[in-house]
Amino acid sequence: MPVFAPTERAVREMLRYTDRDRHETIAVVPPKNGVATTENIAINAVMAGCRPEYLPVIIAAVEAMVDPEYSLYGRQTTTHPGAHLLIVHGPIRKELDANCKDNVFGQGWRANATMGRALRLILINLGGNKPGVTDMATHGHPGKYSYCMGEDEEGSPWPPFHVDRGLAADTSAITVLCAEPPHNVNDLVSKTPQMYLGSAASTMATLGGNGLFRSALRGEQGLVISSECAHWLADFGWSKEMMRSYIYENARQPLRELRDRGAWGKSPLPKFIDATDDNALVPIVNKPENILILVAGGHQRHMNALLAAGYSMSVTRALTTKDGTPVRSVRDFLARCCMYGEGGVA
Repeated sequence: MPVFAPTERAVREMLRYTDRDRHETIAVVPPKNGVATTENIAINAVMAGCRPEYLPVIIAAVEAMVDPEYSLYGRQTTTHPGAHLLIVHGPIRKELDANCKDNVFGQGWRANATMGRALRLILINLGGNKPGVTDMATHGHPGKYSYCMGEDEEGSPWPPFHVDRGLAADTSAITVLCAEPPHNVNDLVSKTPQMYLGSAASTMATLGGNGLFRSALRGEQGLVISSECAHWLADFGWSKEMMRSYIYENARQPLRELRDRGAWGKSPLPKFIDATDDNALVPIVNKPENILILVAGGHQRHMNALLAAGYSMSVTRALTTKDGTPVRSVRDFLARCCMYGEGGVA
C-alpha cells in the first residue's frame, strides 16, 4: 500500500484539527505498548493519506480501541481473522464525505479508505502488529488493510446507531467493531419480515461461526441492511428492537450440531441451555441487545452479516474536544489553533 511522507509541514497541518497537545498520550497500544501521542497519531494519519480534518475521527477511534471492553490485546494477537471496522456516525459523516451508501465496504472513497488505513498503521507502528510474530491470524482478511463505513442515517426510518448507544442524534461519533469480512445475505424474494430476517438469522448462525460456541460470553454479532429493506421492514411496523429479538430467537443451532466440532468445549454453554438435551437451541449471543443493526449500502434488499469473535465488545465514542465538548464541526478546531498557534495547544 502507498505511504505518504509524514513531513513536518503535513503533520503540522494535521495537528491544526485538534486541541490536544502534540505530546499528550492518547493511548498505549498493545501488544508492543507503544505510546500513541497526538503527534504519533497525526503522523500515521498523514502516511495513510488522510485529509487533516479526519484527525478527530482517528483520535476518537484510538481512544475507543483501548477501552477494556474492546479487548485490543486479544484482537491484535488472536488467530481469528477479525479486522477493526470503523463506523462513522452523526453530522461529521457528511462533512468528511464518508461513504455510507453504494459500495459502502468497497473502493472509491478517500475518507473510508484512508481513515481505516490510518488505524491499521497505528496498530502496526505503535502496537507492533506483525503477522506471524504478534498478529497470529491464521488467514486474516482484506479489511486488515482498511475497514471503514459511514451509517446511512438519512436513509434509515429508525434512530441512528449512536442514539441506541445513548448519545444525542446531532452528536458526531464513531464505533469500532472487530469483525470478519462482510458476508452477503441475498434475499430479494421474501414477502414477510419473518422470512427475510430468517435468511439473515440462518447466515449468522453458521456452524463455522464463533458466536454459537461463545454465546455465554459478552460477544456481539452485527447486521448491515440497506435503506430500501429498512423502510420495507418499517412499513410492516418493525423496529430495530423487534429485529434484534427475532434474530436472537432464530439465529440458533441445536446442541447436537455443535458437539465435537468448531470451538466446542472452549467456553461454557449459556446457563439456560440443558447440556443433556441434544435438541436445545443455542443462540449466537447471550441477549438480543448484542445483535447490532446498522443501515448502510445502496439499492436492493441485500444484507451483510458482520460476524465477530464472540468475546469482545464494540465501543462507541463521541467526538469531543479535550474538555469533553462535543465536536459539531472539525473546522471549529481551526479557530482554536489560530488562538494558540499552529499545531494545536503546545
